[in-house]
Amino acid sequence: MKGIVLDKKARRYMPLPDINFRKIEEKFAVRIFNRSRFGCTVTKGLAMLRKFLEKEQECDCVLLEYGGNDCNFKWEEVAAHPDKEHKPATELPVFKDMLREMVNLLKRYGIRPVMMTLPPVDAEKYLAFMADKGLNTENILAWLGDAQMIYRYQELYSAQVAALAEETGSPLVDVRRLFLDKTHPHPYKRLICDDGIHPSAEGHELIYQAFDQFMKQKDVNGVSTQPINESKTAV
Repeated sequence: MKGIVLDKKARRYMPLPDINFRKIEEKFAVRIFNRSRFGCTVTKGLAMLRKFLEKEQECDCVLLEYGGNDCNFKWEEVAAHPDKEHKPATELPVFKDMLREMVNLLKRYGIRPVMMTLPPVDAEKYLAFMADKGLNTENILAWLGDAQMIYRYQELYSAQVAALAEETGSPLVDVRRLFLDKTHPHPYKRLICDDGIHPSAEGHELIYQAFDQFMKQKDVNGVSTQPINESKTAV
């Protein structure tokens, strides 16, 4: 949600000049505050949310988009020690509990939580990106079992988001479905940057389409006429 893409030439991350929030604001007469942070996990997000609620409450909805950084591993350590146990940034049970705490906290303040599934990753691109950074991908593969474990593990976190949205009755923006829709005109790999994990400019356009569809179909606490606060990870 920060609009970060990998610049191929510079080989560094750059923010997109326009990530379509303005189009959403103009089209649906809402106001969006983007409080997303690059690399944010649900642990940091919960702390940010508490601070936000202590100081500001001028919003009707908060978008929660977490999991992409939570499911990540310290790949340098995995590459160096493939025979050892390694844990993600946030283990799945902890991720679930903290995300539920965020949902419940928002409800206590009378703010509607809106949740979002994760754009998928491209495991092959991600491994190639790590190889370009000098990591021993043979060791990483030995620890993973197969490359697609990267995809499947991230999928667990996205599925947990969807399950929690249903459990708590929270509206869900199903971004992942559009990325995986075989009828979509853009080839899947074009929607993901060369690092395998961040949506490309075309991917961000698809995210906009997901929100456009969501806003047309849902009335989230008067979302068609009232301000929205969007706080990320990835609030």
